[in-house]
Amino acid sequence: MKSKDIIEKTLESYNDIFADIVNVLLFKGKRIITEDSLTDAQPFSYYKNWNRKVRTQERDVAKHWQNGQIRIAFLGIENQTEPEREMPLRIIGYDGAAYRSQLPPKRKRKKLDEREKTYYPIITLVLYFGTKQKWNKNLSLKDIITIPSEIEHFVSDYKINVFNLAWLSDNDINGFQSDFKEVALYLKAKRLGTKYQGTQKDLDHAIEILDLFYAMSNDNSYKEIEDELRAQTIEPQRRIKMCEVTQRIRNEGRQEGEKTAINKISTILTKLLAAGKTEEMNKAIQDREYLKKLMDEYQK
Repeated sequence: MKSKDIIEKTLESYNDIFADIVNVLLFKGKRIITEDSLTDAQPFSYYKNWNRKVRTQERDVAKHWQNGQIRIAFLGIENQTEPEREMPLRIIGYDGAAYRSQLPPKRKRKKLDEREKTYYPIITLVLYFGTKQKWNKNLSLKDIITIPSEIEHFVSDYKINVFNLAWLSDNDINGFQSDFKEVALYLKAKRLGTKYQGTQKDLDHAIEILDLFYAMSNDNSYKEIEDELRAQTIEPQRRIKMCEVTQRIRNEGRQEGEKTAINKISTILTKLLAAGKTEEMNKAIQDREYLKKLMDEYQK
């Protein structure tokens, strides 16, 4: 199975998913960013670590938001399953590299008119997939570093944008128009300990959603349905709704449970008959409570 991190990145790399996430989390559901205004951005950058070796750092997903040929902003997404204390250091590293990359070479910089030197903002969204507790680690640079009081006024802070997906309001979740709504609904249901039902919307990225749900739940049923869809050779046949998926899984679980119960009852009656305990066998057939007691004992 591919790692959950890779699956999350694959899903979020689709422009409709990426735009939907940003529109809901930053703009409260307003359709500010469109799919066709996004282009893929370079997720890699470089830095020197403590022993001066050059290292590569890679964002999970990065896009340029453009108006025609003009870049308006650079948007990045980072996925986290566990809270991370050093997250502000990571984000400032990513964002700083993205700002630095906007500088033209020095020789070209001198030739540019001052009005031509336009730069765009960098925004990074940290999507927290945890369901047991909200993000409880640092949210700004000053939360991490130790600053002598004499120089605190001169130290700039840097805050990060963390979104607790499992704690999104119903209003926010309903603002999603893409397949990411299923992810938000699933995480919230898992946090609350309720059953995830799925919506009646056709999935646009069924393979990726089923792959992600398999990774999040470790339920082979999602993988089986995904494999069935992959086996279909005609692309339009891959349309499926998550409510259909969850209903099928429940039905299969119910059937499996009934099959297991029947096998247990058959085993108990066979043992009673072999032991010549016909009276107990007849009682088990007629008395449901007595049969349940025997099944509980058999379970042990």
